[in-house]
Amino acid sequence: MKNHRMPRLSKELKKIFNIALSQKLNDPALAWVNITDVVISKDLRYAKLYFTHFNNPASHEEIKAQLIKSSGFFKKQIAGAHIMRTIPELSFFYDDTEDRAERVDALLASIKEEYDEDYDPDIDIEDYLDDDDYYDYDDDDEEEDDYDDFDEDDEEKDR
Repeated sequence: MKNHRMPRLSKELKKIFNIALSQKLNDPALAWVNITDVVISKDLRYAKLYFTHFNNPASHEEIKAQLIKSSGFFKKQIAGAHIMRTIPELSFFYDDTEDRAERVDALLASIKEEYDEDYDPDIDIEDYLDDDDYYDYDDDDEEEDDYDDFDEDDEEKDR
């Protein structure tokens, strides 16, 4: 049986942490910080929290240090929610998904700039193919004799 508890618990913890960051924790150093993912160990003793930040001039390490200082507050929020018997140890990691996505976008934009200007998306490929380059399969050409032979072989084996 598949365990559905872990994803639901991760989702609830993520919601609790984001509400605590945005509404309850009045720390200007953690402004615009968002928890993107929560990964809980199978024994529920450890939780990895992945965070991002927008419009925050602090570095990733400074924000991580501030989150570690605030981990006691986060544990109190978990205890107050009454969703877990034991409170997990929290560890924080920067989620660099947005940074990687920006790098991929920049690479794709540079490739697009280098691409030949003659590209036309409305070109019909059939104009460039010869009639001999592809085979048009017709369903009417099927031979039904193959199926008849198969049935006769089965009858001989049954005898």
